Order: sequence, then C-alpha cells, then structure tokens
Amino acid sequence: MSVEQISIEFPPVRLPRHVEILLHETSESLEKWEGSPDQHSFVPADYVLVYDALCALRSHMPSSPRFLEWGSGLGIVTLLASALGWKAEGVEIKSEFVQESRYFSKQFDLPIRIHHGSFFPEEAGVIERLADICIKSDLIYVYPWPDQEIEIFDLFDRLSRPGAFLLTYYGLEDVRVFRKHP
Repeated sequence: MSVEQISIEFPPVRLPRHVEILLHETSESLEKWEGSPDQHSFVPADYVLVYDALCALRSHMPSSPRFLEWGSGLGIVTLLASALGWKAEGVEIKSEFVQESRYFSKQFDLPIRIHHGSFFPEEAGVIERLADICIKSDLIYVYPWPDQEIEIFDLFDRLSRPGAFLLTYYGLEDVRVFRKHP
C-alpha cells in the first residue's frame, strides 16, 4: 500500500460566525436522525474538531483545493469544506440525507455537490463514477465503520491521485491524516 499516516497538529480554531450558525442550524436535523430507527446508519462526527483539521490541512493544499466526503450523511463536513473555499463534493447512499444536504447547501449559500449512491465498488458503475471524482480530489474525508477500515484504505490507494490526503474520523478526539505517496 502506498498510503502512510502523517502527523499534523490541529490547533483549535475560533469558529467564524457563519460556521457557528451552520452547526447550530444543522443540529436540529442531527437530533432528528440520532433518535430515529435509522440511527445505526448515521453517527455524527465532532464537527468542530473536523473543522480544526480542515483548517490545518488547508495550508498543505493547492490554491483551489478539491474535497470529497465518502458517506457524507447530512453533508455537514462537505459544507464546512465549502465554507473554507474548497470545491466540495460528497457521496451518500441514503436519499433522505442527500435531500437534506442539498437543502442546507441552498440555505447557507454554500456550493456543494452530493452524489447519490455508495462509494463501495460492489455496486455497478461505482468505480467508474468514483474514480473520476477521486483522482481530482486533494482531500478525501471519511468516518469509517470499524469493519470498513481496510476497504477504505484500499479504495483510497486505488482511486486517489499521488499526493492526495485522507482524513479519517474515529471518534472523540481521534482524527487521523494519511497521504498517498507522491
């Protein structure tokens, strides 16, 4: 595998007012999904910590960076990337989440593109669609389920461009950065 973990500090960043508002406004939807029977398919990240990581990684990116979120849920991390000036896209299998993501994009005037579907290649046509998006992405973000970690790294290794970053969230204060060898 040509992917290695790298060490980058994520100092806390003072949230801009528009990001505070975004996180506050989306929290109602988060609460709705956290209490639903479909809860098992959605676990929110610590969005402030992920925002700190995105800010720290921004200095390692080109002037117009491209961001892709695998399993984008309600699109909150994709929206945060857009708020930082990234060209931001997400891939989400649940149509309800795709609709809410697009609603938040309009509500906060943050341009994002959410693709409806899975990022796992066992679905027909996924590799072809994903390969084009992945190869253009400077940073891919994912909050992997424990049993998907090996598949995530394999997919990143196969589909990302050399020099691309992978940001993973594993839970409380556990955000890791990996990079594909240039």
